[in-house]
Amino acid sequence: MAKLEHQIKLIEMLREFTGRVPTAYASQMEFFIIILNNMSEHLVDLKKETLKETCDNFCAKLDRGSVSGETLAEFKSSLDKLVSEKDFRMVCGFMIGSKGLIRKRLSELAPVSLLSEERKRERKDPDADRYIAETYSRLGFASLVSGLLGMPDERATDAALLKAREAVAEYCCLYRIPLNESDTLSPFSLSCVDAVISANYRLLSNIRKARAGGK
Repeated sequence: MAKLEHQIKLIEMLREFTGRVPTAYASQMEFFIIILNNMSEHLVDLKKETLKETCDNFCAKLDRGSVSGETLAEFKSSLDKLVSEKDFRMVCGFMIGSKGLIRKRLSELAPVSLLSEERKRERKDPDADRYIAETYSRLGFASLVSGLLGMPDERATDAALLKAREAVAEYCCLYRIPLNESDTLSPFSLSCVDAVISANYRLLSNIRKARAGGK
């Protein structure tokens, strides 16, 4: 599936996630998990395609010998939020070298994934963990979880998940994340979506703990 198709699917899923629950779903929880998983898949593939396209475009200019200081600055800017801080610093440092070496190093880049870090049980990247925690806080998820402590009632859980999805909708408006297929998701927008999805997975985990009586 091409980059544009993944972007369209991701935006469709995000719009669906922040809308009404179709009657085909048995509960908010079922809907929440299924759409969240679908968004995750398209986000991962979209980031890969975006990074590949960005590097391919730069390498094409490199082959033509048309890489100016402005072109280089634009390329570095397009990689910000798309790769890790470590990889970004590496890219900024290895632009002096043969074209073959530059192409090789760019081909080894992988997009940063907050989602992958959130799924780790230990040794999470501190910067990624902090970004997810900040987004979790901005979405007001902590208060939703505290209201469920020791409450196994599904109605209360569904109400919390509904509020969570409403908070995501407000977040998308606040950070100008487009919900139309014709709009392009920038690396910054992708990082915001990544943080939102990761925060929602963290919310699910904490809801399960709260309903079991944990903290």
